[in-house]
Amino acid sequence: MSGFSFDSNIIVDALAGYDLAAAEIERAVDNGGRPWISRLVWIEVLSKGEGSMLRSAQALLGFFSVDELDAEIAARAAALRRERSRLKAADAVILASALVRGRVLVTRNTRDFPANLPGVRVPYVF
Repeated sequence: MSGFSFDSNIIVDALAGYDLAAAEIERAVDNGGRPWISRLVWIEVLSKGEGSMLRSAQALLGFFSVDELDAEIAARAAALRRERSRLKAADAVILASALVRGRVLVTRNTRDFPANLPGVRVPYVF
């Protein structure tokens, strides 16, 4: 896998000033890539906050490339939900976006994305 896609919790942590989250985003760039997010992560992040917090979120998200939902990602997300019936549709799309594009999903959501799941990186937990 090459490149990194970020789950919304890492983005929210970076916005909240957590150094570990910012370090993960910087790590992706230092490895010669551009950080990516799924369109669903974009929606999740921008659905919270207002005023200056929303403007900060928009500025940070502008730094990421966005994977749009297409038929290939949708099919992979559906397959993931068949395999793991408790996986929510949004989380399935976020994981499928990373996997289809050959990227590692960076998250701290170990409930939905266990650290031992191929293609998942859990850099820290709270």
